[in-house]
Order: sequence, then C-alpha cells, then structure tokens
Amino acid sequence: MHLTICGVSVVDVIFPQIDRLPTWPRHTEFTLRNLVMPSAPPLVTLGGNGANAAYVAARCGAQVTLHTCLGRDPLGGLVRGWLESAGCRISGPPRVRSTAVNVTAANARHRRATLFYPGRPPELPSVAASSRRAAMLVCGWPHPPLPEIARRFRVIARAGGLTALDTGPILGRPWSLTGMTPLWPHLRMLLTNEFELLAITKARTIAAAITRVRAVYPGDVVIKRGPEGVVYVPAGSVRTHLLPAIRVKAVNTVGAGDAFNGALLAARCRGRPMEAALAFAGRVAASVVASPSGVLGARCRG
Repeated sequence: MHLTICGVSVVDVIFPQIDRLPTWPRHTEFTLRNLVMPSAPPLVTLGGNGANAAYVAARCGAQVTLHTCLGRDPLGGLVRGWLESAGCRISGPPRVRSTAVNVTAANARHRRATLFYPGRPPELPSVAASSRRAAMLVCGWPHPPLPEIARRFRVIARAGGLTALDTGPILGRPWSLTGMTPLWPHLRMLLTNEFELLAITKARTIAAAITRVRAVYPGDVVIKRGPEGVVYVPAGSVRTHLLPAIRVKAVNTVGAGDAFNGALLAARCRGRPMEAALAFAGRVAASVVASPSGVLGARCRG
C-alpha cells in the first residue's frame, strides 16, 4: 500500500539545556543581558510534521510520497537530501522561494521557546479514483480546509484504502467535533494527543472526550500521551487499550509524535495488525526521544 503524506517540511535548529532566554532590551546594543551563550552546539535536524512522519515511514520500509513545499534555498536542499536518503519521494509546487525553519530553545525539562517561519503551506495533492489500497496522512499546521480533506479521503476510503488525520498542532482556535463533520464518514484513523483531544471535544477527561468522539466518529482513535504512553480505542468500540511508553533518557522530544505517526502508518501499510503496529511505533518514537540527532536518529527496525 502506497502512503501519501501531506504536511510541512522544516529545518529544526534546537538549542538544548538553555538555562534562560535573552532579555529584550530597550536599546540596540550587543550586551550580556540580551545574549545567551549555550554550553553545547545546536542540533540541526529534520523537522515539520509531514517531513518527520514521511522520513520515518520510508525508513520503516513503506513506499512514501511526501507532498510538501520545499524552497530553492540551501535549507530546501538540506531537507530534500535527508528525505531522499530515506527513500522518500517528494512532490509539490516546483517554484517556492524559501523553506520553513524552526529555531527552538529548550531547558532541562524540555520546555520550549520557539521562533517559527512557516514558509508556504502545502496544498492537498489530487487523488485518482483508481487509488485502490492507497493510504493518506494529513498532518501539520496549517491544515488544508476540512472539506477539501474530506473530498480526498472519500476517494481513498471508497477504494478500501487507509485515511489518517493528525489534529495537531493547535496554533489558534481548535477544531470542533461539529466542524469536523465532513470528515467522519471517510476517516479511518484519528491521531491526536491529550491536549488536542480535550481542546477539540471541550471535555475535561480523556474518558469524557472519547465518549463525545464516539458519538460522531466510529473509526480508530489513537491518543498520544508522551511519557504516559498511548491510548488506543479500536473502531466501533469505547474500550480503551493503554500501551505504556518505553522508558528512555530523554535527549530531545521534538518530532517524537510525528515519528510515531510515520512508524504506525508504515506498519499498517505493510499489513501488520494494529496492536503490533502501535507497539512498533512506540519503540520508534522512544528511539527519537533518546537520540541526539532527533528524527534523523530514529531506529526503524523490529
């Protein structure tokens, strides 16, 4: 099953172990107050919800096309090299000036302060009516309009394929269950995290949120909870399955959720049962958290 992923590609520049952020001065001088000198060099790695998931999915053996926007700048060449080295095909508009970049400072507790230049958001690719047994993941900010996603998903779902949507990140007003109505008949896998799920459902607990989701959506629900593991609700059920997280020493948490998505969909595209695919995705995500190279250090075997 061929997997198409639509999402943004970013170059991540991550400064770890930052004790403080610079103070914004009233003057324009270069001083110790508005200067922070990190003790370690930055991590420069692949970023963006779409690129992260596509890179990992390809490394995990899936046939992957990433539909994204890469600029003609040096950063675009860097991202293209990473993705193509993993075996990922790239599609999208040919003449984009600049690539998205994300500069993050993280403290010892992995709390982040970020500067993000989003570049040009990708548009959804066309889907042929003959796309039997295809899979598509739509992820990242800003998402394409929900009715457009629903139209693409309808073609794939009617042909027996796999459709998946990741709800994050929420940068602005969150979706609502009512607003997502066009998607529900054609969506087979809802990927979210605890924060996003509670925001979308306006619930206070995961249990209440699942009840509200089940009232409108019958498909698989996968809720990522970071170090607390993953909650899986199988299609047509309200029974929850908890998959504990693999304990590792956290070096960098950026991209772990995207890596989980890519590994999960790669495993499903290769015919692995859902429970086995979830366990595999958890191991891959843990390897990203433990890697000084971020997503580029994902261990995708097993």
